[in-house]
Amino acid sequence: MITIKLLIALLLLPCLILAEEDQPLPGHSHVGDAFDEGPRQSASLLGGTGKVTIPITSSWPKAQAFFDQGLGQLHGFWYFEAERSFREIAAHDPNCAMAYWGMAMANWENAKRAKEFTAKATALKDKATNRERLYIDAHSNYFDNDPKDAKKRHQEHINDYENIIHEFPEDLEARAILVCRIWQFSRKGLPIHSYEAVNAILDQIHAKDPMHPAHHFRIHLWDKRKGSRALKSAAQNGPSAPSIAHMWHMPGHIYSKLHRYQDSAWHQQASARIDHRWMLASRVLPDQIHNYAHNNEWLVRNWIHIGRTQDALAMAKTLIANPRHPKLNKITKRSSSAGYGSARLIDVLTKFELWDQALALVETTYLQEEDLSLAHQRDRFQLIGTAHFEKGNKAGLNKAIVPFDALIIKAQELHEESAIKAGEKATTEKKSKKDREKAVKAAGKKSSSLIKSLEKAKSGLEAYLAILNNDLPKAREKFGDIKRDKYALALIRLRLGDNEEALKLSEEAINKKATGQVLPLAARIEVLHGLGKKEEARATFEELRKISSSIDLSTAPFTRLIPIAAALDLPADWKLPATVPDDIGHRPELDTLGPIAWTPPNAPDFTLPDGDSKPIKLDSFLKRPTILILYLGHACLHCADQLQAFSEHHKQLEAAGFNVLCVSTDTVAELQKSQQAYVKDGENMPFTLLADPECKIFRQYNSYDDFEDQPLHGTFLIDTNGKVLWQDISADPFDDPVFLKKEALRLLPLHITP
Repeated sequence: MITIKLLIALLLLPCLILAEEDQPLPGHSHVGDAFDEGPRQSASLLGGTGKVTIPITSSWPKAQAFFDQGLGQLHGFWYFEAERSFREIAAHDPNCAMAYWGMAMANWENAKRAKEFTAKATALKDKATNRERLYIDAHSNYFDNDPKDAKKRHQEHINDYENIIHEFPEDLEARAILVCRIWQFSRKGLPIHSYEAVNAILDQIHAKDPMHPAHHFRIHLWDKRKGSRALKSAAQNGPSAPSIAHMWHMPGHIYSKLHRYQDSAWHQQASARIDHRWMLASRVLPDQIHNYAHNNEWLVRNWIHIGRTQDALAMAKTLIANPRHPKLNKITKRSSSAGYGSARLIDVLTKFELWDQALALVETTYLQEEDLSLAHQRDRFQLIGTAHFEKGNKAGLNKAIVPFDALIIKAQELHEESAIKAGEKATTEKKSKKDREKAVKAAGKKSSSLIKSLEKAKSGLEAYLAILNNDLPKAREKFGDIKRDKYALALIRLRLGDNEEALKLSEEAINKKATGQVLPLAARIEVLHGLGKKEEARATFEELRKISSSIDLSTAPFTRLIPIAAALDLPADWKLPATVPDDIGHRPELDTLGPIAWTPPNAPDFTLPDGDSKPIKLDSFLKRPTILILYLGHACLHCADQLQAFSEHHKQLEAAGFNVLCVSTDTVAELQKSQQAYVKDGENMPFTLLADPECKIFRQYNSYDDFEDQPLHGTFLIDTNGKVLWQDISADPFDDPVFLKKEALRLLPLHITP
């Protein structure tokens, strides 16, 4: 009997022959390993990426335009698309050295890929001008230097760019890159000795070109020191490269620094919308875009600061609803959509006292318990306990406390394991006793901190329980372990009758750092009014009104102010309209920039023949959610492995409610060979196979390398509305059906169309 595994082994013979000839596997680049990652679809000239240029040498007439676009995208940290622009040049002119320099620049923090691109640029630099060679040498020298001597390496790189400026004084781009590197290296141990001197370089650039996108770097330069020095750049940064979402994000740094949260939120919303529009057009996943998750989680924080409850809640949920991927977006990665989304959702629910919604959401995929890290589980149970405390539910609060003992034990076990592994590793490396002790201590530092945070979280919930039990001595003893904002703690102190503490905490909560935030002021008003300090409450209320234009009055912290407003003879709708500052520059209408949330793209419909030449339409499968696999024919070793992996789980996938449809680069005749092999032995291929030898569907789904004219592996999750909720397009096929089934079951209820 011919089994699936035996059949696949027989089908692998052509691939094994290729391997013997040292040919790249199907889907892999013929140019080099570095080209297996990054964008593999062609670029187009977008416009709006900044008026910048470095003259380059190329035989392709359009090379300069694409290079300038890529350079502008580099300045805007739009690295994925910058690489696409430079790849477009290399596809038309493989001898253009600066195309590879650009790809290396787009992978600045990915040394492995950057080195390969730099090597290609270096090999071609004899075809380049002196200026181009200086740029290439600067990059080559950087990667040739010993990475252990980072400070020296960074300084020499700065020296190389200063040399370009000496040789070509009119070169604005060398100045811009120099400033960017000075700032970047300051975060890696090479201090900036004179911010004014660096700022003077930017002044030189903007004296010649007031709208040069180096405004981006001025914002970074002053962000941590004196934000007001970059206010002009904050107004001009977005308009200097309006097609790049990150260029609209960056002014938010300055406005947040200056407590101008309305302005900051506007810019972050603009950035989110432009990113989402691009995702829809280019069919990339949210977390493929640099800084995307950070922008949106910061937007949530700013909406919290100005009282936009429902918008903040919706954006936090949107981050959680974004597709997860083992390489891009993991719940255990803090800076991903998943990591940020969970943290910000808990923030919104807690700060705006949305207790009923919190208790409902912890039972859904938004705040699911399964597979959460210990830190996420801590935060989840803390939210549950806080909600039950605020609702006066002792039983629910007790239930939230119980899991902490098990979490603490688990954290202790992890602590011991990490220490043992660190010790064994140090011993294997023959380190000294002192160095071994250091390694063990360092390994245990993170887990020690986690254990303490778990113990403190449990103690904080026990303080809540003591309050509900009217055990005030115990409540006061453990009060310091309650994890809440100072303004929330002030209100709890007021409940306990600790009036002086309540007054003190509420005053501390409206310190300079909290300027422009509505929630600390709202709590301060409650405390002052509760203690009979009417005039102070009135004065604070007037401060709140100045920043009240976005407040959602239906939210608990503000509904409690209704009777206070009446007692102070303020109108029932006490909000004041927003005033538009005169220093913000040109701002387009937000609705014209794109959708506020990630929108799953449409799955292109198709009709293709199966092994019997019967036309099969995608739409006929979409009565159920469908996993679509685009594979590179029966001769692809990795594709065979993928089909085997999914075949072994086809019953579980079917039971979970999924169809699986496979589209191959094979012809109908080749499909028939595969199917007949199964039928002869009484077995049937568990999935429908369709033929697409011309790769039309591969192109429509972006599973095609336009630069090297070859198909790529693609796996997609399509819902019953014909939307692509998840995808993997790569040199290698996605072969983890267990992950995909689990992620599909998570995503589907989060993207139900009304």
